[in-house]
Amino acid sequence: MKRIIILPLSMLILLFAVGCAQVDTNEVGVKTTYFSFTGNTGVNEKTYGTGYHIYIPPFSGFSVLNKTEQKLEMTQQKGQGSRPHADDLKLKTSDGNNLWVDITVSWRVNPDKAWLTVRNVGERLPEIEEKAVRPISRGILRYALGKLSSEEFYDAAKREAKVEEGKELLNQAFAPLGIQITGVLVNDYRFAADYQKAIEDRKLYDQKAREYASLITAATEDVKRKVFDARADANRVIEEARGEMDQAKLKGDALLYTAQKQAEATLARKKATAAALARLNQALAGNGGSNVVAKRLAEALQGKKISIVPMSDNGTLSMIDINRFLENIAAAKVIKKAENAKPGPLPQPEKTPALTKKEEKK
Repeated sequence: MKRIIILPLSMLILLFAVGCAQVDTNEVGVKTTYFSFTGNTGVNEKTYGTGYHIYIPPFSGFSVLNKTEQKLEMTQQKGQGSRPHADDLKLKTSDGNNLWVDITVSWRVNPDKAWLTVRNVGERLPEIEEKAVRPISRGILRYALGKLSSEEFYDAAKREAKVEEGKELLNQAFAPLGIQITGVLVNDYRFAADYQKAIEDRKLYDQKAREYASLITAATEDVKRKVFDARADANRVIEEARGEMDQAKLKGDALLYTAQKQAEATLARKKATAAALARLNQALAGNGGSNVVAKRLAEALQGKKISIVPMSDNGTLSMIDINRFLENIAAAKVIKKAENAKPGPLPQPEKTPALTKKEEKK
């Protein structure tokens, strides 16, 4: 016999009332408990990832939030920002000038803290943006950028430093709300028309001043380069001159050394010649010197016919046989030498004709 199980009506209603929520990869889920026998109601401090999740209405609810990056664009251009009308950020600089800034804030729901967003702000992105992201971002960025003076706002490094400071302050403010600020970008900025013109004129003046400064710097560098090149050329010429001078000095030293050695050799030869002549003169100055001279003279004149033609005062010419004359002189010297060596009678040489006084003078 088959058993028929009859379920209570309440269980049937509960079975068909179970809800199932799907969470995609770019989403995060948050469950909220509205009724519990234990009394633990409210948003569960837990997030649900990709997949299907069961909940039981009306005892619980399930919210699905987009976790991708969102952009809040606040700009002066109508129809181009997050709002249809002009929504640029107005602030005052530290020196009191009005400034309008077009700025973009990138944000997203923190996937691990999305339950804080649902609990403290809401579960729909437009609601989150309008209730939290926009008002808090405008207030904090107005504070951070307002620290800059009008002139400092034109300095990109200083401006970006304040933007980064504003981003850190925003993340501190949004952390309890489960929201992350991923980026802040200043797109454009404008001062009041009169001040803007003064700023542009100042920028133009500064630009011209920088151009002139660049020209002066370039001219100065060009002069330095030319001076450097001139010094290099001068040093090169000096070194070449020194090299040539050193070479000339070496050549001069070589020539001087050669000349000195040649002079020394010449002097040595002259001294040797002088010494030889001195010795010869000394030898000729002795007893046999005259004989050697006579002998050499005789040898030199041997075989030569020498004639002397004397001339008297009245123009008369007379002939003398020099060879015969010299022979007589030589014979006379020999005889005299013999007489001095051995006394005694010597044979008389043949008489030669006596020379006249005129011939002797000749």
